[in-house]
Amino acid sequence: MTSPTTNHTTSQTGDYTAYVSADGAGWMIDIPALSRVTYAAHLRDVEDTALDLIAIMTGSTPSASDLTIAWPEEIESALTTINSAKQQAELAQQRAMDTMADAVVQLKSSGQSYRDIGAVLGVSHQRVAQLLNSRKPAAEHSADVGQQDHAARSA
Repeated sequence: MTSPTTNHTTSQTGDYTAYVSADGAGWMIDIPALSRVTYAAHLRDVEDTALDLIAIMTGSTPSASDLTIAWPEEIESALTTINSAKQQAELAQQRAMDTMADAVVQLKSSGQSYRDIGAVLGVSHQRVAQLLNSRKPAAEHSADVGQQDHAARSA
């Protein structure tokens, strides 16, 4: 089963659309392409129940990619808001990593050690090396690895 926050109408292009609506304590699932309606006792069961109905009516084994779930507006709105927030968080995380990598390059170019940079930035000296290597061209990377090996043997 997939999470509603990653499997909803805006990210699906399936062969079947299941229109979901509240029905007492459960959920009605209308699949017009089959001219059938089914019921799920719990919201978490909607996708599996719809796929089961498709399988029974068609004799096939459908996957989640064959199904588009059209959630009620209040659920769809919440899912859209959640997905937007997740995307913003991922972008913010990437910006933070880019900023940290830029700081590593700047501190290293000023002669600071991996351990000192790590201590200032709150990461391990190994992470400092990874961030630095992610910003260096290949020629600089191989020269720096040689320096690291020499420093390790000297320590």
